Amino acid sequence: MRRIIKKLVNKFGYDISRINKKYENINLDELLSRKINNINPIVFDVGGNKGQSIEKFKKILNDPIIHSFEPNKEVFDIMYSKFKKDDKVFCNNFALGNKIENKEFNITEKTGKSSFYDLNTSKEWFENRNKQYTTYVTSKEIVKVLTLDDYCDEKKINEIELLKMDTQGYEEKILEGSLNFLKNEKIKFVVAEIIFNDYYNKYFLFSDIEKHLVPNNFRLVGIEIHNNNIFHGAMFGADVYYMNKKFL
Repeated sequence: MRRIIKKLVNKFGYDISRINKKYENINLDELLSRKINNINPIVFDVGGNKGQSIEKFKKILNDPIIHSFEPNKEVFDIMYSKFKKDDKVFCNNFALGNKIENKEFNITEKTGKSSFYDLNTSKEWFENRNKQYTTYVTSKEIVKVLTLDDYCDEKKINEIELLKMDTQGYEEKILEGSLNFLKNEKIKFVVAEIIFNDYYNKYFLFSDIEKHLVPNNFRLVGIEIHNNNIFHGAMFGADVYYMNKKFL
């Protein structure tokens, strides 16, 4: 049958050939699984929420060792209950940042939007967004913050294959607290959410994270856009994938 189809296509001046795998499009989960292909890679899941990323990394990576960080006690308890018997998942009920401190944290109705930054509650912003996208702060709590460098020193961790950050604008501060690992090329992959619009009283530029990554030998290797403009929908942002060039 293949031969018949090929002859028919050739008759009209076309040809069928196999796509070179070097140029095929792959999703970014597959990119991670191809580039992080060792057994027991160490993953830092910063902004663990209810454990969604833990579940994903356990599917796409080869028996990973995952350190997850979630300062919201309510959703942390859900995550912990899922993985408390898993000896390769370490759940931490605190945040990572640029220094050791106790800091006020905004807990929002939609828990994935909780942040150290205040929500932008301007009338114009909320009126221009569909109600399904809006959320509000339900409480403010003082949470513990450590740095990645200090945590790794305490836990005797020498390298990290994947640092994933989904922290609603706090990614820059986390990188500031990771400079020892970044400068010594002890992190292979960095995946970060960046938010370009006015959901919070802070919005991101690529330079906010690249000022820490590019000088330390990282380059952008993938991007996934969430919405494509600032004028429609609640969240104009992207997941960006950076890799240390010595591992390319």
